[in-house]
Amino acid sequence: MRLFIGICLLVILTISEGKAENLEIQANGQKISLAYWPAQTKKQYGGILIVKEEPFGEGFTISTNLAKRFAKLGWSVAILDAQQKDRMAWIGQLPDALSNLRQKTNKRIVLLYYGSQLQVLLGYFSKLQAKQVNGLILLSAFSEPMAKDEPELLKKIAFPVLDIMGQFDYTPVLNQIAARRKTNQNPQYRVIQLPGATHDYLYNRRMLVAYLHGWMKHLRRTERAKPPVTLMNGFPTRHS
Repeated sequence: MRLFIGICLLVILTISEGKAENLEIQANGQKISLAYWPAQTKKQYGGILIVKEEPFGEGFTISTNLAKRFAKLGWSVAILDAQQKDRMAWIGQLPDALSNLRQKTNKRIVLLYYGSQLQVLLGYFSKLQAKQVNGLILLSAFSEPMAKDEPELLKKIAFPVLDIMGQFDYTPVLNQIAARRKTNQNPQYRVIQLPGATHDYLYNRRMLVAYLHGWMKHLRRTERAKPPVTLMNGFPTRHS
């Protein structure tokens, strides 16, 4: 009987750990709910926004799997689906998604992009008014087709970028990463090839998460500037 109760509790705990919460955002006057997994450890490293856009269910499978793994390591993770009826809708939702994720006391925000609209993403982050992040992970990311100005857009990004591909990835992914690496000498830009991995990283996700976790936790955090201190009646006063 005790064994049966123990098994039931274990099943309930496993289900509760894997169940996503909601992160509410607003874009174009509409409220949108993003799947959200809060950090499950006492020590919290920051927030991750996964933007996924892949056909045949690959994006959904890898994004939710990575989200659960990162949450267990101390990251709060939200998923923004870029494969909507309006293919450009997600870029309008991106600023509020990043803002709301940062408001959850996340001093370190990372965007992980897994899809085929890389030019759109780079175009957004190359603008001065764009919501910034502490690091960008391009996971088997590519454009269909690759734009001529894509390498130049990448050079304009001021924060660290990690460009990852699988050893047996799609041909466009391999070719476009090779082109980006050839033209980008920025020390904050790094290219990694995961041995034995295919485009969905199905058998390499533990290794992938371990590597990404190690890279992300060393990114510089965003610290809010403290209000100035002035003297009032001889005593220091901090303005809010």
